[in-house]
Amino acid sequence: MSVWRRYLVKDGSGRLVDLPSHLLDCADDGTAPLPHFAGRCVEMVAAVIVGDRRSHARVTELAFTKLYFDRSGFVDADKRERMIRLMLESCADRRCGPQDRGGERDCGGDAGVEAGSEAGGARAECAGLARRAGAARAQLSREFRWKPAPAERDAALWRLDPARLTRSAPAVPAALH
Repeated sequence: MSVWRRYLVKDGSGRLVDLPSHLLDCADDGTAPLPHFAGRCVEMVAAVIVGDRRSHARVTELAFTKLYFDRSGFVDADKRERMIRLMLESCADRRCGPQDRGGERDCGGDAGVEAGSEAGGARAECAGLARRAGAARAQLSREFRWKPAPAERDAALWRLDPARLTRSAPAVPAALH
C-alpha cells in the first residue's frame, strides 16, 4: 500500500490544475521558486491518497487552503509561521477536561472550599483558553481557509479520483514546468 500527496491549484481562469508535489516542495524549502505564483495568494486543494496506485486507492484527507507566495515565488515563510502559530493557539483549549469547562459538577464531599477554589480557577483559566482558541480558529479560517463552492469541491474530487487517473494522465500547466 502506498501513501502519496496531490495538490491542485486554481489557475487564473478559475480551473483546478495539478501542481506536482516536488515543485511545491522546492518552493517550500527554498530551493526553486514558482515564479508564476510570485506575490500571490493561491487557493489550493491538498489531498492525501492511500492505496495501490493502480487500483483501490482513495482520497483519505482533503484540505482547501490558501497558500501565500513571496515576491520571488517561494512559499512565504512568515505566513507559514503565522499559520502554524494560529493552528497551535486554536488547539489550546483542548487541554481542558470537561470538569474544567464546567461540564461536570463538583460533588463537594470532603474536598471542602479549597478544592472549589481550585476548580473555579481551572474553569476560569479554561474559559480564557477557549476564548483565545476560538479567536485563533476564526483568524485561521479568515486568512488560510478556502471555502469552495459545491461545484469547486466536486471538481476537486473528480480530478483527484485515483481510478480516473489510471485512465488519463494529469495535466500540468505550462507555467509550472
